[in-house]
Amino acid sequence: MSAALLGLVLICCSSSATGAGTFLGGFIPDTSPFIAKKMKKIIQLIITGDAKPVDCANLYKYMKEIKGTSAAESAVQSLSENEKTIGERVYDIGREGVSPEKICDKSAIDSAIKLFKKVQKAPEGEDVLGFCNDLKDIGDESKDKKHPIYYWDESKKEFIRDREYMKNAFDGKSGPEFQEPIIAKCNEAGINIR
Repeated sequence: MSAALLGLVLICCSSSATGAGTFLGGFIPDTSPFIAKKMKKIIQLIITGDAKPVDCANLYKYMKEIKGTSAAESAVQSLSENEKTIGERVYDIGREGVSPEKICDKSAIDSAIKLFKKVQKAPEGEDVLGFCNDLKDIGDESKDKKHPIYYWDESKKEFIRDREYMKNAFDGKSGPEFQEPIIAKCNEAGINIR
């Protein structure tokens, strides 16, 4: 009898230990450890993959799905400061009305930067009409669309403000000191890019 009782106790203890290990290991969906583990995995993909749009979309959608649950709030507390910041930036961009697939898509801003640089570097008298037309088209296409307020900086492995991203692209210049000469060149070519 005592051997049977001892066996039953061992089975119960090992079953409880397995359950606790499963919970703490983050294998049970909708628990704080599971949510933290999944968020960390997606955030790591963002960091190592330089914020691919699909990874940012996945993080935003997952954060939206779990928002408001006590398990999610607890899971966020277990993230590092850097992980929290990345999650906040992605969520903020999505909450501003940028579609999930466009949260980390820098193609429009990078195309505009390249065109700005071509106009900026064009020697006096060189035809910039094509570049200015392309800039105007980019501006017209994105006029009614929401744009991210943060962009991924590959060198820093973090999100930075949109104006800082532009400033970095143009060796620290921004605002009127940078824009006015480009706008003037395009105006001379007959294109208003404002």
